[in-house]
Amino acid sequence: MMFDQYAFGEQLKLLRELSNHSMLSLAKEIGTSASRIKSWEVGESIPSAKWIVRLSQALKISADDLLLNIMSDVPMPQNDIEYSRRKNVLLRDLSSILPELTKQDLLELYTLAEIKVSVKKEPLEEAVRV
Repeated sequence: MMFDQYAFGEQLKLLRELSNHSMLSLAKEIGTSASRIKSWEVGESIPSAKWIVRLSQALKISADDLLLNIMSDVPMPQNDIEYSRRKNVLLRDLSSILPELTKQDLLELYTLAEIKVSVKKEPLEEAVRV
C-alpha cells in the first residue's frame, strides 16, 4: 500500500477548514510553520508520525480518521482527485449551512447522499440539498 499524499492534503485542508483553523493558527497550535501546513495540504510533502499525532490532537479527531481513505494500492486517477475536490467543496458548503453539525455528522450526511446518488442516479449536489 502506498500513502497518497495528495488525498491526505485534501483531507487535511477540509478538516482544518471545518475546525475553523487557518493555516497559521493550526501551525501555531502544533508547533510548526504555516508553510509546512501548506506543503502538506498541496501534497508537496507528507507529515511524519509525530506530526500526524499533533494534527489529530489539534483537529480533535483520531489519527485513523485523519488518515482515512488515503491509503491506496495505486495512485489516485485525475477523475478521483476532481471528485475529492468536489466532495470537499460540498462538505464546506454543508458546514456553512448547518454549522451545528459536527465533522462526523457532516461526513455521515455526505455518505448518505452518495448512497442516494448511486441508487437514484441523481447529481451529487442535488442529493445533499437540505
